[in-house]
Amino acid sequence: MLRKSKIAAAMLMATATAGVNAAFVNTDGTGQVALLPYYNVNNNIITNINITNTTDLYKVVKVRFRESRISADVLDFNIYMSPFDVWNGTIRLNAGTGVANIITEDETCTFPDKALLQAGVDFRNIYDATTDEDLTEGYVEVIEMGVIADGAGPATDGGETAEIDGGAVDADGTITAATNDRSIPAGLLHDATGMPADCSVVSDAWTAGAAGINGFTPGSMTTEGVAADAAVADPYEVGGINAGLVYTAADRGGINAYAIMINAADGAAFVEQGTHIDGYATVPQHYRSNDAANYLLPSLASGDVQTAEMLNADASAVKATGALSLTEFDTGAVNDITPNPSIPMGSNPFPIAVALSADSVAAPYFTEANINGGTDIVATFPMRKHGVYNGQILTLDLDGTGPLAACDGTLDDGTDDGATVAVPNVGTVNDYPATGAAYCDNAGFIASTPDVEVSLTYYDYEEQTAAVVAGSDDFSPVPIDAPTVIALEREVNVVSVQRSDGTSASVLGTPAANVFNWTLDPGFEAGWVMIGMPNYNYTTDTRIQALSEAGPGVGIGAAGSWTGVPVIGFSAMAADVGPAQIGETVDLIRSVNRN
Repeated sequence: MLRKSKIAAAMLMATATAGVNAAFVNTDGTGQVALLPYYNVNNNIITNINITNTTDLYKVVKVRFRESRISADVLDFNIYMSPFDVWNGTIRLNAGTGVANIITEDETCTFPDKALLQAGVDFRNIYDATTDEDLTEGYVEVIEMGVIADGAGPATDGGETAEIDGGAVDADGTITAATNDRSIPAGLLHDATGMPADCSVVSDAWTAGAAGINGFTPGSMTTEGVAADAAVADPYEVGGINAGLVYTAADRGGINAYAIMINAADGAAFVEQGTHIDGYATVPQHYRSNDAANYLLPSLASGDVQTAEMLNADASAVKATGALSLTEFDTGAVNDITPNPSIPMGSNPFPIAVALSADSVAAPYFTEANINGGTDIVATFPMRKHGVYNGQILTLDLDGTGPLAACDGTLDDGTDDGATVAVPNVGTVNDYPATGAAYCDNAGFIASTPDVEVSLTYYDYEEQTAAVVAGSDDFSPVPIDAPTVIALEREVNVVSVQRSDGTSASVLGTPAANVFNWTLDPGFEAGWVMIGMPNYNYTTDTRIQALSEAGPGVGIGAAGSWTGVPVIGFSAMAADVGPAQIGETVDLIRSVNRN
């Protein structure tokens, strides 16, 4: 794996001492989860995605693309990575269909088969609430699903190998040539030419598992809506949950992701680093991407770890939450993605939400006219689809007094609502809202404020403009505008910085219907902006209390103050230098509550 920094090592040591697992942002650049805040195919831009397995293990990784409006899943697939493997793909605009399309030349095994991706696959807009333009931008989730048992290799598997039995089912994790057993990791391993030996082991393993033969079998969720592992003595035995996969502490993490956006017309390139999270799950979560009832699993809310942590203000100790509450319902129950509503997504969003939260973020801007300067700021709220943002509140009676009956029970009551309920078009799901024994579809978020509310204050460069008023004592930079509350109404928000005369061109080319245009005051061309996300306390806020299963709030009590909104993103700046345009990205500067 990549070397751990001293700070990360201190955090891990403190966690080990406490004897608990906890979600945290790994600043070393690897993790169990990697989030890329943005992909884009507008303005002649292509987005190259790169995912690296920095370990000597066989990793199964879910890659999921979510569009920019409501975080709807527009394409996802599984990657089966051999040790030290890299997968990359390019997202571009399909001019014929008007939507994003992904293509790859990579030979790493995938499910569905890599040949489909090598031919190019359009992102899919099957939702009532999204337009094709919404699919031209979005963000990417990369979630490790588990480690494949590799026998004599380094995985913690007791020396047994994930296999497809070719004859009598021996269920012993040993490859027996006499019965034509096939080793799954041997099929995934790249040879000297860079080609995997036999990618058909992936689909064959799923087929075998479904037929009661050793191979792959899908994961499962507890009645509380979190990931569950096999309840069998032998994890490689057919019929067990996540058959063929292991996931001890020594096996987890080590996935890196980054992206490069390239403007094919002028050559400007924008490098985008992923945000990496460890301590997300202790059990594997292996699902087929074509599982109609579970295709949104794993998710950022399905991990089984219920604690989060970060370094405290002076880096002398780890600030930990203690056990966080689950949500009142599986968050898929209150995420309306018609005509595919109520797909399970898990009930445990708070560990990742807390780890990603910031009270405010800052970003530079540059719009100097004589070199065609421009800036777009990307702010992505990856937990909004799970109900964690500061613009709405959960209710059991979404339509008020309309034809639908209010759901049974009381919010924040500590009970498993529904436990197992039959959801139309999905099947039996866990911990969903219920009226009696039937699924209740009248739970959801009040739609009066469907956004993240923020304040925006911006500054000039020090000593350049905004002179101090004569006779007064002050310092520069001088704040120009008092904070104004605005609404960022999307999962992925692009704030395009406009010169006072309105002449700035968009760097990223966000469709006009989707962009938030911010016009500078006269005399301002460069500086920085503070985007505040106030009034959201994970312990006391009524919106969190309604969403959580047991109060107060998320149940962190006296374990410190936890505030902010989960946000990731960057500032993308461009300018003309000679005959070419150059581009640069700067990650958002985060103000995190470490007290």
